[in-house]
Order: sequence, then structure tokens, then C-alpha cells
Amino acid sequence: MSLPSVLHPSPAPGQVLPWRPGVTPLVIAHRGGSDLAPENTLAAFDQAVRLGATMLETDVQLTADGVAVAFHDETLDRVTDITGEIRNYTLEELRRATVFGPGGQVGTIPTMTELLDAFPHMPWAIDLKNGDSIIPLVQAINQTASASRVCVAHSWDSWLDRVRELTSPQLQRSLGWQSLAILIACAKSGIKPPPNLVTGSWVHIGWRPGGISLMKSKKFSDRLISMSHDLGMGVRVWTINKEKRMTRLLDQGVDGIFTDRPDLALELLRA
Repeated sequence: MSLPSVLHPSPAPGQVLPWRPGVTPLVIAHRGGSDLAPENTLAAFDQAVRLGATMLETDVQLTADGVAVAFHDETLDRVTDITGEIRNYTLEELRRATVFGPGGQVGTIPTMTELLDAFPHMPWAIDLKNGDSIIPLVQAINQTASASRVCVAHSWDSWLDRVRELTSPQLQRSLGWQSLAILIACAKSGIKPPPNLVTGSWVHIGWRPGGISLMKSKKFSDRLISMSHDLGMGVRVWTINKEKRMTRLLDQGVDGIFTDRPDLALELLRA
């Protein structure tokens, strides 16, 4: 069975793109800045861009008719006026859903194609939640010619490699789960990580995911940042909404902060 023509597969993923330190750390609007607007909506991302965010972050879910949409949860219950799994609804049905945000703000669920089209000059971090979202996401990236400004993340190495293979060698990716687990173990023990660990340009890591103290520990975070930079990878930390945490991480040399409060992070950098 042949692939859809829109995929334009490359012969091979190619080498990992080199990480280059930026002049200033990236302020990454997590779900568009969900403390400021309805998460993962066009309104949220538009506001983040107007504030001055330097990168946008979203998540991919799949509709019943196979369309990649920007939504975090597998179910609609938490932030919309309808219930159940998102993959049980067609795109037309989801168009009628209202996404609720802070202060009574509302929005709608956009497709990945719409988002990438709407902000053609912005870099994106896209979390790949499910393997069956790979092809629809690839189609959205190729239709909008946006591979060079996309970093896929938060998934298995093989899934991230597949997106890159079907889009462009210019697409960036983070470490997958297995590689990240090895890096975390090395940072905890102080053991030098193996060079072949580098499967992506970026390390995306949480402050305290699942109650596990990772970047919350200064000793651990110092090691992880140093190890990552020595291996040629940048470090981006999620999800940081408190000024004290932002300041500490910036002082430690992180390369990007995912935040629901891009306004606060931008104020700190400008100060």
C-alpha cells in the first residue's frame, strides 16, 4: 500500500540536527499559555505571540475521522462542554465544542494544520501522544511546509524518528522516553552518559513529573544541564509558572521554559 502523496517521505531521517545555544532562553507558551486563555486554542496562541513568546507548545490528539487536532487530554470532560473520548468525535462534531478558559473566556478546538498555518513564522514544540497520530500530524506539517520550525517531543524514539523520516531532516526532535530515562539515571548517579544517547537535539524534562523530584533538585538539574550541553543538546523544562523557579532555572543555564504564564517569564527576561 502506497503512502499518501502529501507525506513526501525522505530516504532516511538523517543525522541529529546540532543544537546551538540561543542568545536568550526560549519562553515557550505551554498550550498557548493556559493560565491566560483557553488552552490550545487559536485565541491562546495569538495572545502568546502578541505578548512576545518565542515558541509555542501544543499536543496532538486524533478525531474519529482521522484529523490531527490540538488538544491535551484524551477526553473532553475537563475543559469543554461535551464529554467522552476525543477520538469518538468527528472534526465536524468537535467544531461545535466550547473550550473554557480563565475569566470566562471561551474558544474552539483547532486542527494542527490551522495552527501551523495561522502562525507561519513561529517555532513549535508538538507533543505526540499516540502512535496513530503520526500520519495525520505528518500530513499537517507537510501541507504547511513547517518541518523546519517544528520540534516533536514527549514520545518514543521510534515515533519521533518516524515523523522526521516522513517530513524532513530539518525537523527537530527531543530525546524519546528511553533515551531520556538513561540520561536521568546518569544525572542522578553522576555517571557520564554514553555519546550514542544523543537521538535528538533537545532534552524536554519536567520540574517534578508524577511527584518525582527531577529539576526541582538543584544538584540533579545542575548535572543534567551540564551533561546535556556537553553532549550537544539543549534543555527545556516544563511546566514552570512560579517566578522563583523560573529565576533559578534561568540562572542555571536552561535553554527554554515551558510556562502557562509567558507574560511572567518574559517580564523576568526583560528585567
